[in-house]
Amino acid sequence: MLRSMGGKVLVPWILLLGLGGCPRPPPCAPVQIQERKHPFIAFDRHDIPALRQRVTQDPYKTWMDDVRRGPPGQGHPCAAPSTNTDVKEYQLSNCALYGALSWVIEQRSDALKTARDTLLKAGDTSTGWNQTPGAWYWGGTLLNYAYAYDLVQPALSADDDAAIRDKLEDALGKTMGVYGEFNTTYVTNFRYRVGSGAATLSYALGEHDHACTVERDLFGDEPLDSLVALRSYGPYMQACLTKDGTYVEGPSYQDDVFSVMLPYLQAMKRLSGGARDGRDYINAVNTPAAWGDDTRIARMLRYGGALSMPDGNAATLETGWREPLQLSSIAASALSDKEGRRDAKGFYGWLSAKGKAVVNNPVYSILYTDPDIARAGAGAQEPKEPTYTSLVTSDMTSLRSGWSADAVHLLMTTEHEYRPSSHSQPDQTSFLLHAKGQYLIIDPGDGRNYDPAGSSHTSLFYWVNFSPESHNLVTIDSFKGIRDTYQTPAWRQLGIFSDLTRPVDDPAILQASFLTGELDSSTVTIDDYVNVPDVSTRRTATLARRSYVVVFDHMISAAIGSAQPMLHYYDTHLHYSGWLGCRPGAPAICTDYATSRPTSSSTQVDCGDVCGEVRMASDLAAAGAATGLAPSEPMPPGAGGGAPSAPTAGRLVWATRTDDGKRDLELDVVYVPRPDAFSVNRSGFTNFFPNMTFRHPFSVARYIASSTQWLTVLYPRDLTAGEPKPAIEALKVSGGSGSAALVSIAEQDTQDLALVSDGAQPVEVGDASRVPAVPAVPAAKLQGRSALLLLRHRALERAQVDAGTSLSVGGRALLLAASPVSASLRPEGPGLAAELVLSSAAQVGLAVSRQDAQLYLDGKPAPTRYDAASGTASTSVPQGRHRLTAR
Repeated sequence: MLRSMGGKVLVPWILLLGLGGCPRPPPCAPVQIQERKHPFIAFDRHDIPALRQRVTQDPYKTWMDDVRRGPPGQGHPCAAPSTNTDVKEYQLSNCALYGALSWVIEQRSDALKTARDTLLKAGDTSTGWNQTPGAWYWGGTLLNYAYAYDLVQPALSADDDAAIRDKLEDALGKTMGVYGEFNTTYVTNFRYRVGSGAATLSYALGEHDHACTVERDLFGDEPLDSLVALRSYGPYMQACLTKDGTYVEGPSYQDDVFSVMLPYLQAMKRLSGGARDGRDYINAVNTPAAWGDDTRIARMLRYGGALSMPDGNAATLETGWREPLQLSSIAASALSDKEGRRDAKGFYGWLSAKGKAVVNNPVYSILYTDPDIARAGAGAQEPKEPTYTSLVTSDMTSLRSGWSADAVHLLMTTEHEYRPSSHSQPDQTSFLLHAKGQYLIIDPGDGRNYDPAGSSHTSLFYWVNFSPESHNLVTIDSFKGIRDTYQTPAWRQLGIFSDLTRPVDDPAILQASFLTGELDSSTVTIDDYVNVPDVSTRRTATLARRSYVVVFDHMISAAIGSAQPMLHYYDTHLHYSGWLGCRPGAPAICTDYATSRPTSSSTQVDCGDVCGEVRMASDLAAAGAATGLAPSEPMPPGAGGGAPSAPTAGRLVWATRTDDGKRDLELDVVYVPRPDAFSVNRSGFTNFFPNMTFRHPFSVARYIASSTQWLTVLYPRDLTAGEPKPAIEALKVSGGSGSAALVSIAEQDTQDLALVSDGAQPVEVGDASRVPAVPAVPAAKLQGRSALLLLRHRALERAQVDAGTSLSVGGRALLLAASPVSASLRPEGPGLAAELVLSSAAQVGLAVSRQDAQLYLDGKPAPTRYDAASGTASTSVPQGRHRLTAR
C-alpha cells in the first residue's frame, strides 16, 4: 500500500463504492512488482543496450531526434508557455518523460535534471484535474509521470526519490478519490484516460490496489451502479467500444483514449507475466472470465485503416478531424496474431508512404513499435497498403476501390448500439464519399468550434450535433431536430447522462453485406422512428465497378393500404465538399491547414466557403433555374392523393477541384425517379480542423408519399484526366411500383441496370420501355426491393439483389426464392455462384446451363431439383449467410 501522507493514512477510496480494493477476488491477479528494480514498466536495465542501438535506425532515429528537441515548441530544460494550468502540467509531464528517456539512452545530465526537477513539482500546476476539461489532460499527465519516474528512479538520490514519491502518491490518491465518486467527472473518454494513467502510476510506485480498482472498473463484470451514465453495463470498455471495434465517440477520440490506454495495457501485460503469460486485453489472452475471449480492441486497431480516408486522414464522423489515426506505433507490438500483424504492417506502411505515420508521443513509439512494423514504414520491401479493401461491421460500412489517394471510398454509419457520449450525433445511415483525391460528400464533423466570431456557437453546434439535416440521410416531415426531441432519427445526444439505460432511439441495424470487389454493398434498416411510428426505412449503399456509387432508399409506412394512408415528406440530404480555403482574402491559415492551424479554442477562424459549384442539369429547368435553384416548396399531391409522377431523373452536378488546385472534378448526382421538389445551395457549416470553420452547400430532394422508394447515382469524375462522362438515364418500368436507371459507358461497352421497387409486385424494364437516345438494354425483371446488374456487351458480369424472390435478365431467371433473400450473383461454371443472406430458411434456385447440374451449399453437395421451365436448380438453404454454387 502507499505510505501515509502528512501523518494521515490514505483513505481506501476503492471501498467507498465496493468497486475494488479488492474485497472479493478481483478479475486481476495481483501484479507482483514490489521487489522489482527500476526501470521495469516497459523494459529492464538489461534491455538498455538494445534500446540504445534501436534509436540509431529509422524510424526510431527520427523519433529520437524529436525527443532530443523536446516537446513541440519547447527545449530542454522545458519551458511551459501555456497559461492554462491543465495544459501546462501536461506539457511538464511530457518534459519529464522526454528528459527521462534521453537520460536512459544518452546519459545526458541535463535531461536527467529536467526530469528530476519536473517530477519534484508533479501535481502542483493543474487546477482542473477533477473537472471538465482539465481531467482530459490529467490522464496523460499521470501516464507520463509514471513512465518518467520509472526511467530515472535508479539515478535519483534517496531524498529526491522520497520527495518525488510523495508528490506522485498524493496525485494518485486524490485521483482515485474522484475516480470512485458518484457521478464523477471521469466518464467515457475521461475515465479511460484517467484510469489508465492512474493504474500505470500505481505500477510505477510499486503497489497494485489502485491498479486493480481500475482494471476491475474497465474490464470486470460488476454493474457500474456508481455511474448513472453506464449503470446497465458490466465491463466499462464495452460501453464505448462496439463488439466490432468501433470507438463510438469518433476516430479523434479513439486516438485520445488509446494513446493513454495502450501504454497502460502494454505495461499490465509485461508486469503480469510477459509476452506469453501476461494479461492481454487487446487479444483476449490470459484474461479473466469477465472479459472472456473479447478481442474488440484488437479489431479496433486492425480496422483503423477502414476509418481512414484515401488521403490518409481520419473520417469526420462523430468527432473526427482531418488528421491521421495515430495508434499504429504502439498497437503494432500488441497484435501478435498473424493476420493482425499483417494488417498493422500494411496500414503503417501505407500511412508512412503518405508521410503521415505520425505518433502521439515519440517516447512511446520508441518503446513499443514493433521492428517489423517500423521497417514497413521506413521504406523496406513491405506491403504499402492494408491487405483488405472494403469492410463491413455492425457499426460501420467502408466500401473502397483501393488505397490510393484517388480511390473511391464510401463510408456509412450502420450504428445501432447504445451511445454513452455527448459526441454522438443523429447520423444513422449517413455516409460520406471521398473520390479522385477529394472529399465530395462530407459529414460536417464535430460542431463544437462552429462560430467564426468566437462568441456564442450554440445554434451551429446544435445544428450538427442534434439535427439530422446536417447529415446525408433522410428526414421525415421536415423535423430538423435542433434542440427538439421530435426529429428523425430521434434525439440521440446523451448530454448530461440523465437516463441512459434505454437503447438508442431509431436504431440502425445491419441486414446484409456483400464484398466482391466489383460490386460491394451494405444494407441497413431503421425499423421505426420515435416521432413517426408508422415509418421504417431501408438503405442499401453499393460501390459498383470500383468507380461509382448507387444508394437505394425505401421509406415504408405501415399505414400503406389503409383507407386513408398518411402522406409524408421524405427529404434526402447531400452535403458537398471540395477545395478548402479558396475564397479570395481568406486567412493564410485556411490554405495552409495541413501545417498551420489555430491552437486555442478562443481563436476562431472563418475560412469562408468550400470551393465548388452546384450546377442544375437541364431536366430541372424551373422558375428558379436561372439562379441555380429549383423550387424549394413541395409540389401538391396528384388528383388521386398520391405524389405526382415524374419519370425523368432529377440531376445536379457538383463541380470542384483537388486541394492542390491542379485537377478539376465533377460529381454527377442523379435521383430516380425525379423528386417532387428539389432545393440546392442551402448553406451548412463544418470544422474539419479545430477552431476553423468552413461553409459548404447542401441539397435536399423531397418525395411526397405514404411509402416510396428511389435510387441515387453518385458518379465522380476527374475532368483533367479526361475520364469519360457516363450516360445516366431514368427508365420507365412496368408492372409494380418502382423505378430504374441505366448507367452506361460507351467506351467500355458497359450497361449497368439499377432497379428499385416496393417489393409488392414484379417490376420490368426492357428495350421497348427505354426513353429515346438510350442505348438498348436487355429486359430485366425484379421481384424484390432493389437490384444492381453489371453488364458488359449485354452479358451479365455481376448482380446483387436485396430482399428479393426473383431476378431475371433477358428472359433468363437468375434467382428464384420461396421467400425474400439478399444475394450476390456471378457467372461460374455451368450456372451462377451466389452468396446468400436469409432471415429464414427458404428454397433457393439459381440459373444453370444443364439439367444435371449439382448444387453445392457451403462447399458440400446439396439435394438438387432441376426446373426445366425456369432453367434453374434449387435446394433448401437455412437461415444465415451461405454460399451456393453449381457444378
